[in-house]
Amino acid sequence: MSRVCQISGAGPMKGHRRRHPHSGAWNLRAPKKNHTFLPNLQTVTIATPEGRIRLKVTTSVMSSEKFQDYLTGAKPLPKELKKKSQHHLKKRKAEVFRGNALKDQCPCRAFL
Repeated sequence: MSRVCQISGAGPMKGHRRRHPHSGAWNLRAPKKNHTFLPNLQTVTIATPEGRIRLKVTTSVMSSEKFQDYLTGAKPLPKELKKKSQHHLKKRKAEVFRGNALKDQCPCRAFL
């Protein structure tokens, strides 16, 4: 799964990691190396009437009052968050479809 918060949409950011030498000439200036700053994601399980839902959420969102209302059940979860991921089922359907197509084309694949 990607490193993106499912509530706020916060994701990785690109930047520079800097090391600061506190003295020296211009040719010894602080080196800048490329760095990816990742959000602090935590997995949260929320109980809903339809069942349990697992979300990846940043810690800053976890401490917000709005998200606390979702956790306690004071507010219902939005419909987009209630949907469970179906991408693994789509992959399986595609594999089955490809397999059937190959069996129809070649008689030697009928035993697979």
